[in-house]
Amino acid sequence: MKHFTVIELGEDSESPMIGTIDNVTSNKVGKQLFEERFKKAIQEHFDVYDFETEEIPDLFAGSPYEDMTIKVDGEEYKIRILETWIY
Repeated sequence: MKHFTVIELGEDSESPMIGTIDNVTSNKVGKQLFEERFKKAIQEHFDVYDFETEEIPDLFAGSPYEDMTIKVDGEEYKIRILETWIY
């Protein structure tokens, strides 16, 4: 089980923290739930309903973070999904 913090990258971001998604399992259900929670976090952070995104990378492949691009209202944003720990 892993936990991930999602942040907006870039110098122009006023508040880069998008959110933390906890208790993600590496099975199909865990990955599906992560995608649903990820989508909700992006919608709330950018105050939008629709956005475009690349496929979410395999977060259990061993890398401590994954960068990706999303498109909101025609503008691209870089985001990072960073493995984190909760005590």
